[in-house]
Amino acid sequence: MSNEIGELGEGIFNVAISRDYKFRPRHLGEKWPASDFYVELIGPTEIFFFIVQVKATESGINNKGNLRVKVPKKKLHDLNSYYCPTYVAGVDNDTEEVYLVSVNTRRRKGISSLPTKFVLNKQNRIKLFEEVQKFWLNSDIKTYKRNFNHKI
Repeated sequence: MSNEIGELGEGIFNVAISRDYKFRPRHLGEKWPASDFYVELIGPTEIFFFIVQVKATESGINNKGNLRVKVPKKKLHDLNSYYCPTYVAGVDNDTEEVYLVSVNTRRRKGISSLPTKFVLNKQNRIKLFEEVQKFWLNSDIKTYKRNFNHKI
């Protein structure tokens, strides 16, 4: 049953992130241990992207207003090891709401419930787009790539 819950959650995330045609998500499949989706921004001439781990539930919201999903510390550390923006998407399969949380630090423990402050709606998809674009525009990747001494 948990496979079905996870697959439905991934499908809901795929639809939610695709609205407005701002993002191009690609499901990575079962073989990727730390990530479920590679997502590109649509529009900029450069390729800007981010990585998402999806966690789905049918247990809903707890009394503190957080989504009842668990993400182990190791999975968060693995996700944080990518040198790009990374997020956990919590999906409430019953309401089809998707919530995002940035993973940008090495946490001392896992997540026992996911905050619901950043629901993936139209307004927040715009914020997410701008956040990811800003990350890449403020990185020094172009200079590094241009000056990279490869041996091949």
